[in-house]
Amino acid sequence: MPANVKRDLGLDREPSWIIATEINRFRWPGPDVRPLKGGSPLYGAMPDWLLAQVRDAVAAIAKRGNMKLTKRTE
Repeated sequence: MPANVKRDLGLDREPSWIIATEINRFRWPGPDVRPLKGGSPLYGAMPDWLLAQVRDAVAAIAKRGNMKLTKRTE
């Protein structure tokens, strides 16, 4: 994930990845969604340009049939 996006979302400086070959499926809020200070689990909005890159990557991978769906439990 680009450093400027992480900074804008208030995330740490450690490397982060968006894994486009795996999709988690769960009811909102899911077991891995934890609230921040103030009670909300939302960090902020992903920029449109990055969301478009992720969307296109996920669509291409799904079209090839290489997508892994992980059902999360509550």
